[in-house]
Amino acid sequence: MLISGEELPMKKPSKKKLLKNPAIDRDFPFRLAELEAEIRQYPSQPADERSLKGVERPEEIAIGRENVVQFQLRDGVYAAGHTDVTYAGSNHARGVRHIRFYAAGKVVLDIEGDFENQLFGSNFRFQNVDVFVPGAWETDFIKLTDELTLYKAKRKAASTKKRLSEQARRNRNSSF
Repeated sequence: MLISGEELPMKKPSKKKLLKNPAIDRDFPFRLAELEAEIRQYPSQPADERSLKGVERPEEIAIGRENVVQFQLRDGVYAAGHTDVTYAGSNHARGVRHIRFYAAGKVVLDIEGDFENQLFGSNFRFQNVDVFVPGAWETDFIKLTDELTLYKAKRKAASTKKRLSEQARRNRNSSF
């Protein structure tokens, strides 16, 4: 096609590739959702009952208008919390949840997703990362969430072993 002597390209303009968020690549949304649910219980739990032994001095505080649990891990001071905005007419059972992780009082990770409160707890479905500020906090965050994952895996393995042992015992008793 010629317009005033110039040839125009016939190709469609290509869409820019969406940049992958490094927080998603490193599974930070899943890690944060699990960590926040765990840490939320710590202010009311005795220290010997906590699964994350490195977490020290957990206390409920407010950062801005958000209630969070602040804790110390080695030399760093961190906090985790969430806020919910419920859908109209849902009787506070469904809405949008923001889960945030703070380092030294500043948001370094903020994820957003849908939540639905049900009989056995709340379901959270991650949608996007609103804030991700790379920094030194990432090392502590990864170590802490790896420790939580390992603890849960060991607890599940122990429970499975106990259940299988109980089934074997019942099978031996029922064969007589």
